[in-house]
Amino acid sequence: MMRDFALIHLNGVRREIRGREALMMLAEWLRKEAGLSGTKIVCAEGDCGACTVLRSSCQPSAQPISQLSFEAMNSCIATVAQMDGTHIVTVEGMQCGDHLSPAQEAMRRCHASQCGYCTPGFVMAMSAMLERHDQADARTASNYLTGNLCRCTGYAPIIEAALTVRATETHSVARRYSDPQSIKDSVASTKLSMLVEYEGTKLFAPVSLREAVTFTSINPGTRVLGAATDIGVHVNKGKPLPTSLISLHLIPELYETKLTRSGVTFGSRVTLAEVRRVSEDVAPEFARFLNLFASPQIKNVATLVGNIANASPIGDTLPFLLIAGGEVHVASRQGAKGVVRKRKIPMTDLYVGYKKLSLEPGEIITHISFDRTGANDVMSLCKVTQRKDLDISAVSGAFSLTLKGRRGAGGKGKAAPNVVSARIAYGGVAATPVRMPEVELALCGELNQARIESVALLIAGSIKPISDVRGSASYRRVAAANLFRRFGNEVLHG
Repeated sequence: MMRDFALIHLNGVRREIRGREALMMLAEWLRKEAGLSGTKIVCAEGDCGACTVLRSSCQPSAQPISQLSFEAMNSCIATVAQMDGTHIVTVEGMQCGDHLSPAQEAMRRCHASQCGYCTPGFVMAMSAMLERHDQADARTASNYLTGNLCRCTGYAPIIEAALTVRATETHSVARRYSDPQSIKDSVASTKLSMLVEYEGTKLFAPVSLREAVTFTSINPGTRVLGAATDIGVHVNKGKPLPTSLISLHLIPELYETKLTRSGVTFGSRVTLAEVRRVSEDVAPEFARFLNLFASPQIKNVATLVGNIANASPIGDTLPFLLIAGGEVHVASRQGAKGVVRKRKIPMTDLYVGYKKLSLEPGEIITHISFDRTGANDVMSLCKVTQRKDLDISAVSGAFSLTLKGRRGAGGKGKAAPNVVSARIAYGGVAATPVRMPEVELALCGELNQARIESVALLIAGSIKPISDVRGSASYRRVAAANLFRRFGNEVLHG
């Protein structure tokens, strides 16, 4: 069976959304069609957080669900259709009768609002924090508010509000909106494929991988819609949606995370927030690096596979995947009967040109796997940006050494560590992210100051970056070499 609508529950009210409205950006739909103008649109790029709403997961589940779990997300760069099966809560849904929610009351009490335009977004981000923490310390508060900008109040009273607010059972969003009937309704909807169409544009959400590859095989040029953090920005800048879209949000196996002794595999629907949590044990340096990558609102919906498929030469996760034995799992239709054909592509073979992947027509990326960081491996991931957090890289680097001998033993009169093997990759220095096998070979052997310097010069001479608004070619060469120098010296001297 097929349905022609996206089902969402909005502040406790069931909504079936079809056609044109289903293909609108969520924030625009909330304001213009649902009449909920508390959600603001400022940057329309997912950067400022004024459009923040709370969203429950739409993950298909065979197990009974008794309570929803809500996270913050940006509503300006996601289509309504992507919210299929979720419960959306806006700032209008936070107040309990005549009483403000704890976050709203804290913002009022701490005088944390002037013009008020950013205030709803801060309230929603703070409310997401209260869903996970009864009380926040300074670091937790700052982390949850990273994706929200204020241009007039100043952050001190906003942070004060976040530090003084306390979660209450009465105002818990999950407690208030976890209605058994609406949950049952949403779960039932995830068992049926969805197809919404309007004026030549169609968005298909299948419930099986077989349906998915069948659709892509008979609709050449179909774009896979993940979190739409890239497509959504393009639409808001005046570009139309692709005419053929497929969303994989109803396929249960694509939400799986599989851990083995050697590594981990993530389905294409696993969010960056979940990847970060799992990576704390599998690849701690990658987990640390993901703290600098995107706001909570973005990481709660964006996926690692989406970052891979976007194929940007400055994609933040790509250098890591190149040095961590990353493999992309893809699926396509084989034969007229719709048999699903699967294969794996090493990350080192995936990128064949600017924004070009070595995928065959109709293939879909289903999973990504990479290796655990070894006990004798030293890894560092870094990026050069104009600001520390949430910024596009000018250059990014990934370095990993397998050592024999103690790290930091290169001091005076002490034996230097020996590099058994090396893995080095960069982003922002070519049309694609690049692995550097010649440089890796030159790094093997005793690690000393002379070797570090010669390898840094080899890196600068091997890359051919371009000049753009984020940096000149010469700047990128110097930055790439210096990133390695810093890493090499940290390993050598500890």
